[in-house]
Amino acid sequence: MKQRCLTEGELLRLKKKFSTISIEESTRPVIYVSCEELIPLAKFLKTYADFAFTHLSCLTAVDLKNAIDVVYYLFSEPLDACAVIKVRLNRDTPEVPSITGVFPGANFEEREVYDLMGVRFAGHPDLRRILMPENFEGYPLRKDFVYKKPVPPKAIRTGTRKEAEA
Repeated sequence: MKQRCLTEGELLRLKKKFSTISIEESTRPVIYVSCEELIPLAKFLKTYADFAFTHLSCLTAVDLKNAIDVVYYLFSEPLDACAVIKVRLNRDTPEVPSITGVFPGANFEEREVYDLMGVRFAGHPDLRRILMPENFEGYPLRKDFVYKKPVPPKAIRTGTRKEAEA
């Protein structure tokens, strides 16, 4: 069974309540929201009975070369509907509020986006690398990332073969 997206009427109600959001119309409408209204919008979508988007299906980020979009996929079981929220960030200083207070399951997904894309989540309870080593430089999923292959240490000979056999 195919999930439905928010209807035009539902999107219009959201636009009236949150003045700064914009809607990108497509087969799956996208709600663009500012950093300031992200948390209030997420709380509203989760707690308001007409929506009940209680499940964060996915949290990811997209490098657009000149900006970074953080993307949130929400699901409402009562409506059998999905909602897509995006926050566009400055690529040089990408920071957005953490939604772990609204959706606790966002904890590891925010850490993953931080680790691989360099997006900082303000207010996150434990923002540290989750996949890459702590001393790793850069963010591997950014389009400008250049992998520098580590140079293996050279083998050191400590004797001849005959000495080893003896």
